[in-house]
Amino acid sequence: MTAPLRIRVLPLPDGSLPPRIVGKFLQVRLDGEEWLVFAPRQRHRFHNQLLAELLAERGTPYRWEGGGTVLAFEDEGVEVVGGGRFEADTEARTLVLWDESAAYGRFDAEGLAERIAAATHPWSRLHVTIR
Repeated sequence: MTAPLRIRVLPLPDGSLPPRIVGKFLQVRLDGEEWLVFAPRQRHRFHNQLLAELLAERGTPYRWEGGGTVLAFEDEGVEVVGGGRFEADTEARTLVLWDESAAYGRFDAEGLAERIAAATHPWSRLHVTIR
């Protein structure tokens, strides 16, 4: 049996979470658990910035290389599957996922809409479209 998908939505820099959000997301495995982590574009413009926040929360050391554009870390418990962009509208009850991360490639879309629906998170009730 596959472990349930975990969903985390980071708020705007002011701590709010409006009904309509556009931004980036990462699909990662943390110690074997699959996560989708969403961040509004006002919080993180790039997928590596989102990953840096996750690593900092874990206490995983990381460093910026390549003139500050490449995030390097060594933690066997962290696997980046891929990323993309999203638009969530809780009033319209929609979540659209598309695109890919320049740094980590495209997310694994196979069965993702069903796994989001089975997750225990308020966004699991949104209608998911993957483009």
